Amino acid sequence: MWSFRFPLFCQIRLEQALEQLKKRFDGGKYASIKRHCVLGDPGSEIAKLATDIQANLIVIPSHGRTGFKRILLGSVAERVLRLSACPVLVLRDGI
Repeated sequence: MWSFRFPLFCQIRLEQALEQLKKRFDGGKYASIKRHCVLGDPGSEIAKLATDIQANLIVIPSHGRTGFKRILLGSVAERVLRLSACPVLVLRDGI
């Protein structure tokens, strides 16, 4: 029954997220940053957005999970690496 409202809910969530990004990264050294917000599978959406905006490089952090936790949680960084058309720099957690 709520399926017709879901797109509106998604649009509201996207607008709220962009507003929070704008508040957090406003002015000064962040003035030239472009903000993007999308919904979906994070790895796929990051790679797709990078292609859409013709990014030269994706910089993404990694938690460095291994073994069972990685199997359960997956790896966004790994998915971006596999799907991206541009170079990806993965930063290890704690560096």
